[in-house]
Amino acid sequence: MSQQKLHLDIPPDLRPRQREELADLVIEHIVERTQSGKDKDGKQFKGYSKAYMKSLDFRNAGKSKKVDLQLSGDMLAAIELLREKNGSLTIGFQKGSEENERAEGNITGSYGREANSSKARDFLGIKSAKLRELIEFVRSRDG
Repeated sequence: MSQQKLHLDIPPDLRPRQREELADLVIEHIVERTQSGKDKDGKQFKGYSKAYMKSLDFRNAGKSKKVDLQLSGDMLAAIELLREKNGSLTIGFQKGSEENERAEGNITGSYGREANSSKARDFLGIKSAKLRELIEFVRSRDG
């Protein structure tokens, strides 16, 4: 299992407090976008297969047809700032955690098996325009 993380290059002039605020905003954006059923590129997640939706596992999990990666809510709640330094942020999951394994399954489409890009739901990312918007927001609040 590899650690699921997102490295972001940010302006080096942001101070530690600003970097932490920016990380919080990026995480919030990722969680909200994922809960709306969209991947890191803003595209709808691939739906569940018909066979899976008819399965006992699907019914027992209490899932709906909407793919939002929210079985228990633990995985998205576990996204955190892993590292901040001048010019960069690293956001993701603690290595070796159950949530990291869940994230890897979704991002690679492996779900405990071999990676399958046709089943992947890569949510750990942010468009560069949105990142720039959040950076400007953080800067504007520091007036």
